[in-house]
Amino acid sequence: MNKQIKRAFYIVFTLGIVFIIATISINIFLKNKLESFVNERLPKNMIRSYDAITVESFGGSLSITNASLIIKNKTDSLKHTFINVEKLKISHISYWDYLFKDEIHIETISVENPIMAYYKDRVVPSTDTVNKGIIDIYKPIFVKNIRIDNSKFVIYEKGKDSTKLYTKGLSVAVTGIKIDKNTVRRKIPMIFDNYKATSDSVFVKVSPYENLTVKDFALENTVAIFKNLRLHTKYSKTQLSKIITTERDHYDLTLKKVTVEGINFGFNNRQFFAQSKKVSLTAPSLEIYRDKLAADDLKTKPLYSKMLRELPFELTVNSLRIEDAKIKYEERVKAENMGGSITFNNLNAAISNLSNTYKSPEKTTIKIEANFMDSTPISVDWSFDVNNKQDAFLFQGTLGTLAANKMNNFTEPNLKVRLEGKTNKTFFTIDGNNSTSTTNMKISYSDFKVKILQQDGRKKNTVLSAIANIFISKNSTENGDSYKKGVAEAKRDKSKSVFNFLWISIKAALTKIMI
Repeated sequence: MNKQIKRAFYIVFTLGIVFIIATISINIFLKNKLESFVNERLPKNMIRSYDAITVESFGGSLSITNASLIIKNKTDSLKHTFINVEKLKISHISYWDYLFKDEIHIETISVENPIMAYYKDRVVPSTDTVNKGIIDIYKPIFVKNIRIDNSKFVIYEKGKDSTKLYTKGLSVAVTGIKIDKNTVRRKIPMIFDNYKATSDSVFVKVSPYENLTVKDFALENTVAIFKNLRLHTKYSKTQLSKIITTERDHYDLTLKKVTVEGINFGFNNRQFFAQSKKVSLTAPSLEIYRDKLAADDLKTKPLYSKMLRELPFELTVNSLRIEDAKIKYEERVKAENMGGSITFNNLNAAISNLSNTYKSPEKTTIKIEANFMDSTPISVDWSFDVNNKQDAFLFQGTLGTLAANKMNNFTEPNLKVRLEGKTNKTFFTIDGNNSTSTTNMKISYSDFKVKILQQDGRKKNTVLSAIANIFISKNSTENGDSYKKGVAEAKRDKSKSVFNFLWISIKAALTKIMI
């Protein structure tokens, strides 16, 4: 072996040794830096542990296995947040940006199989985090991709039925992330470009009585799709009647699909806002049951305009569409039966400006087309200005031919009244506000009769029926006009719902016309 070959061999060997030593040194340096950050830079109210930290300096990557983080209150040290991660990997850290730009640039952060539990009733807010982030950020952090795979997330609250929210199989991907000393102070402590989330199961406790479940959802940037939703009362009808002290509706709502497009959300001056260009509800089916034998709930019920106006956040939904809906409303008035029902099917609705952000004179408008009691077409135009403090509204409706006996399913068990005859066409306009309404109606009907039933709800009370029909006009034909017309006023019972107000407004006009 000549001298040149030996010299080349020694140079390569020396460089190899230097490279190995440098790699080991950098690994040790980076590992120490990370351990120092975990042990010293995280706040004292965060308890952290892990099995191992592995550093690959040549590729600029590091990973932590079986990591856990517990967050407790600063005031009383009560633990409220628990996070366990099977593996956390940070890939392709840029040393150049770190050394020469004083910035941290990362290609990918991946989190595998995390389990997160949050006990909201244990949290005591700390006053020193209002204008300060959870942790101090000395160098801007830029991350190209963050992936969270197959996570479970649970929120608990007080009580036996303590699960407030639960989701499993949740995966999240976010790109173009920036975190610095300014963003970390915000409600959403980062800036990002795109996001995506999927889950195969979601549960939400909406109230002490109702639960919401979603079998599958996908969220990507500005579009969210939720499939097989169900919002329902967790008690049976009889169970609910036993535990409530005042009237409360029993719900069962199912939706095949909900699509939300043009999503935007965030905070303006720490005020939350949510926006959507279009929301579509596909094939919803709603059953509502009310036991009127329970005591009245005398709390004031706001109209929809006031409910929107007083939301604790800014809501903007440009358009909401409902396709092929079914609604069944049951009401129990008499103790001896389970009540009667009315139905709507083939219901389609278009709602514009479902919002509390637009200005007058722009209005929320609702247009509905449906079949009432199986075969009677009904159309509704409803509008109100959310900014009107008197909650003024206009409700216009048209009802097609209705055989009166179709209503007996509701009137017989609840009112002990059987109807005969038919209405041919009905037009009505309700001009109302939070206190009163004026209803203008015209109706064409024929052979209309009322049978008052005995207490058993079967046999006719001959005397009362005869007296009632003396005062009821049997046909609408009058002076050559096939329509009878009338105008009536009604006063709102503010402890009742908006639909009760609409009903008593229509009833007042019907009474004036037919009696």
